[in-house]
Amino acid sequence: MTEMVQNDKDIKKCYNSNHIMQTAWKKIIMLTLLALAGAFGLAQTSNAASITVSPPKFEFEAEKGQIISETIFITNGDASELRLESSVADFTAEGEEGNPRFTEGDNVSAFSLASWLLIAKEPISIPAGAKVEVPFQVRIPATAEAGGHFGTIFFSPIDESGGGVAVKQKVGVLLLVKVKGEIREQGSLDIFNSYNSKVTANEVAAAPAQSFFEKFPINLMVRLTNTGNVHAKPSGKITLKNTFGQTLTRLGEETVLNPAGAVIGSKLVDYLPVNDRGGNVLPGSSRVFLQTWKGYGSINYAPDGKKEIVWKGLGFGCYTAELELAYAGQNFPKQIIHFWILPWKIISSVIAVLIALYFLIKKWNQISRERLKRQLREELERERN
Repeated sequence: MTEMVQNDKDIKKCYNSNHIMQTAWKKIIMLTLLALAGAFGLAQTSNAASITVSPPKFEFEAEKGQIISETIFITNGDASELRLESSVADFTAEGEEGNPRFTEGDNVSAFSLASWLLIAKEPISIPAGAKVEVPFQVRIPATAEAGGHFGTIFFSPIDESGGGVAVKQKVGVLLLVKVKGEIREQGSLDIFNSYNSKVTANEVAAAPAQSFFEKFPINLMVRLTNTGNVHAKPSGKITLKNTFGQTLTRLGEETVLNPAGAVIGSKLVDYLPVNDRGGNVLPGSSRVFLQTWKGYGSINYAPDGKKEIVWKGLGFGCYTAELELAYAGQNFPKQIIHFWILPWKIISSVIAVLIALYFLIKKWNQISRERLKRQLREELERERN
């Protein structure tokens, strides 16, 4: 009964809004970060030209004073032997799109991890087409501060020809470590709204929301802030209802990940997934998650047998978006917004055609009446004669 009442309220809001409306982006790249963006949900494999590094990220929970030993696998897809050198760095969040910013040297913070990382400094030789295992350790000090610590292990192909050693590019693995102790999982849901497709994640905080759209796609943004001392991984979904309170289906494409965090496919779902790639919000930062409603999906198969989702359909009327979100150790109350899709160009064309038809019919009727009058007069004249 409560759900029916809520649906009735949503319908009334849409009808009330309707009433108001009616009245008024050979290996010369400095930094390739496909794997590094993986932990942020932007990419799930680490490739720099012919080098593949896996897994793309590690997430550990450890005690103070603990030593963690793990292995990174590096594959050389090139036709010649490669020599790599390793390096470490800390990372923090840059902007609100989920991109990492790397810092090397003595510029440390409360969330630094690089100084705890131990990996062989000798060059790593990988024959053509071979895979090697690179062991490393995370040595957590007994005096480590509880909470999240974030670092990166880079691998750089080197070229010893030409008299000097030149770094050609970098790939790497992200590490996120939660040190046990006084953990504070705190965060806030700052924004949930619909926006113009030109608004970027870094602009959401200051950009006005948009409630009226002409057509798909519709961008729905969720902005979260982490006020705790450990990274948090939100998860959730957005369901949509039409003007009559009916829940819509075939709305979104959800990424499917394997246990290592690599993308293995996607599936058509009846909602818009929030953070389906498992991105993290780092302490002291905000992050915006974008969900795009592209229309109504259907599964097609290409001639090569590859499955793809095709988006079609026309939106019209008032829609209700409901956000369900789990974040920073809590389930947030359901958030509800409303927006309109009004294909005004189509509506204008239909109106123009109807107006033209009205005048054509009116003119035709006028001509028909005149013709009938003329025929009647002619008949009367013939009778008189």
